Amino acid sequence: MKSKAAGKLNYTKLLIISMAYIAVSLSTQGFKAILTLVRADLGITSAQAGLYSTFFFLSATVIAVFSGRVVDSLGSKKSLVIGTFIVGSLMVLHSFAPSLLILLILAFFTGIGFSIITPAVNKGVMEIAPPQRRASALGISQAGSGIGGVLGASLLPILGQLYGWQTAILIAGIVAVGFSLMLIVLYNPPKVDVKSKAEVNFKEDMKLLLKNKGLLCVAMMGFLFGFTLATTTTHLVIFLDQDIGFTPGLAGIALAIFQMGGIFGKPSWGYINDTILNGNRRKGFLIIGLLSALCTLMMGSLVPAGYITGLGVYTLVFFFGATSMGIPGLFFTAVGDIVSDKLMGTATGISLVFIRVGVIIGPPLFGLIADINGNYSVSWLFLSVILVAVTLCFYYLSGKYLPKSTVNNINVSSSG
Repeated sequence: MKSKAAGKLNYTKLLIISMAYIAVSLSTQGFKAILTLVRADLGITSAQAGLYSTFFFLSATVIAVFSGRVVDSLGSKKSLVIGTFIVGSLMVLHSFAPSLLILLILAFFTGIGFSIITPAVNKGVMEIAPPQRRASALGISQAGSGIGGVLGASLLPILGQLYGWQTAILIAGIVAVGFSLMLIVLYNPPKVDVKSKAEVNFKEDMKLLLKNKGLLCVAMMGFLFGFTLATTTTHLVIFLDQDIGFTPGLAGIALAIFQMGGIFGKPSWGYINDTILNGNRRKGFLIIGLLSALCTLMMGSLVPAGYITGLGVYTLVFFFGATSMGIPGLFFTAVGDIVSDKLMGTATGISLVFIRVGVIIGPPLFGLIADINGNYSVSWLFLSVILVAVTLCFYYLSGKYLPKSTVNNINVSSSG
């Protein structure tokens, strides 16, 4: 049962949820930004430093479905408080880590805490957002993650250089813990039917969700989103430095602009889908997928050929970020549209597995193609083909299993 007034969005609660996301992302993304300082201090190699992300996403991927189930059982408020507190506390412990081994152990458990955050945020937003404002609301909340990432990447390296990386991550962790405590006081989600939550059976619910062909269609786009995002953030700087001749500093600016494009795109695409496209999630995915493919095509052809240079590259990168990183709000909205509210957390967990499989597969495959060819041109063209193929496949299959407009047709049968 929906617990929200028709057509009205509680922006105060949405802001609180988004601020929690900002605090968590500031810590997790910010620590990755100061890994160079950590590497120098602990005397580890770049490859060893790279293991941090591996351990972080390993746990986050393995327990994604179970963490979603936890969110469905505890509710959005308790899950947000617990997830934010776990991440903040573990980031505080990062500041006392004496070795790489301890950091990797902490990364693994931080991934577990972080895996609770996304389904908790999504469930919380779906509880307060009316159907016709869902994509916009989720886009705003997902932008919080991007804002936190930009703040972490900007502020923590400065703090780390001034006071040491331990102090920088200690401050970030304390901020996250502080927000977890603020959530207890400030965040009051709508009442939920506790009895219905207690009666559900995990095994039966999993069967129900995995039979939902609409959910599996949307999950295809989640895989594509994870594949594209992880590939671009991993290789963009190397591509601009190695193939195009940007200095490392200018290439790093391009990555920041890519992230800024994502912050702009997440709420913008949500608004476009809710209003201009009248809630047609299929058309929204089609447009974003094909525009992203166009960007990668230009990256692999016009940029290396010198037809797009200087500020033109930054403009292209911003637009690419706005499209490829603009999908989360639309993606999680589509997931929420086709499952019941009580299963939103579990369904989010399933969808996150697809996203993170794309995150794991994309970067090494993209890099392997570049190694074989000696440059990234074919890699970008390959990504363009993948974007077009998966997007068109999704659009064809989803025509059978998704409603044309989910604004006026919410929570279709989960049986698929």
